[in-house]
Amino acid sequence: MAYFCNLKLSAQNIFSVFITPWELHNLSFQLVSFDYSQLELRILAHLSNDDKLKARLIIDTDFFISLAADLLKKPEHEITHEQRQNAKQICYGILYGMSNETFARETQMNIIEAEQFVENFYKTFPTMAQYLVDLKRHVLENGYVQSIHGRPLYFDLTHTISNEILKARMERQAINFVVQASACDIMKVAMERINQILDRMFPFDLKIRPTSIRPVYLVLQIHDELLFEIEKNSRTNEILNIIRHAMEINDHINLSLPVQIKSGDNWESMVSIV
Repeated sequence: MAYFCNLKLSAQNIFSVFITPWELHNLSFQLVSFDYSQLELRILAHLSNDDKLKARLIIDTDFFISLAADLLKKPEHEITHEQRQNAKQICYGILYGMSNETFARETQMNIIEAEQFVENFYKTFPTMAQYLVDLKRHVLENGYVQSIHGRPLYFDLTHTISNEILKARMERQAINFVVQASACDIMKVAMERINQILDRMFPFDLKIRPTSIRPVYLVLQIHDELLFEIEKNSRTNEILNIIRHAMEINDHINLSLPVQIKSGDNWESMVSIV
């Protein structure tokens, strides 16, 4: 039921095209976002069994400020927004196969500064760094990698090993797939779990319910985030807690899977509510 408006928007403002109607059949709805916190980093910490990375994710502080302080050898209160963003970018850049040159360009560092930043990152999490080396070796020897649920990605090694460009691309794709496919596995399981719970709570049976309109609808799944349209009524908090609990149930990795909840009348102006 989410409405679209002002579609001639730049990519920067794309969130604002998703709005919820003020009223529908005399019912008032809101958009609610359920977003996993650092899901891919938690998966990487689990797969690599890096105790330092796990400990950093468990602490209830801003992960990227804490990391930037470590990498730059500065107190956390001195870390700027730009430095926090650089720490965040190198974390996810590793998952997406970003080169030192690309990292330098994206963060407007010179190449020496970028290389030092990356080197400090690997020194901070040596077990994770070794896991990535081992993963690259595995795909070169076996020609495949798999997600935490065993979903495989196969590579043709015929010409890859003898071609450095193809080899580097395969290694990037292998790391990317293992982490992102595992995140996808977790999200798919959560979505199915939520759907089953909501079907039991609000069956499409007019003998049971006075209206065909549900008080909650899944609008979008975007990476690690689910966007719902939820009716504002006496059961709103119950629905919020049920969805978050269903997402945080964790049979996958040995770290918690915290979920942040935000709501608003459009996707751009959401505020944290829980």
